[in-house]
Amino acid sequence: MANPKVRPHLKFYPEDSKNRLSEALQARRWLHEIADEDITPMARLGKQDYYIYEPAMLANGNCCVPVRWFTVSEVLFAKCWKMETVSSDVGQAWRVIKSDDYLVPYTEFLKTFSELCEDADSLYGLPHPSRLFGNFQSAVLWLQCHVLI
Repeated sequence: MANPKVRPHLKFYPEDSKNRLSEALQARRWLHEIADEDITPMARLGKQDYYIYEPAMLANGNCCVPVRWFTVSEVLFAKCWKMETVSSDVGQAWRVIKSDDYLVPYTEFLKTFSELCEDADSLYGLPHPSRLFGNFQSAVLWLQCHVLI
């Protein structure tokens, strides 16, 4: 990866090439069957690092949880789970809605998890992204280990 002549030719994300198959990264297995956490867990967008299973904010103000990064015609996308705010007797929280068809292009990502943690309440009036309602194992385990509220 340190060789500047080779690095531009290396590909790290599975590719959705529809019915065309000329490289291993285009195979169905790499795109759909390998566990999300076993392939590329992060995308660097500009100077921001977005990780799978970490809530993020989109340019339209919606929040989501990226679970897999992949390319379509050399454009980076994330398969995401939707997030919606819910109210309960202990205040506002997030409900994560697992989905296989919510795809977001990299150009729509605005705030990383850490930026959202800082800005959710003060700038947007949203609950802290670690306040998850319901049974959401992957992100809950990560958040319990890494977030100090």
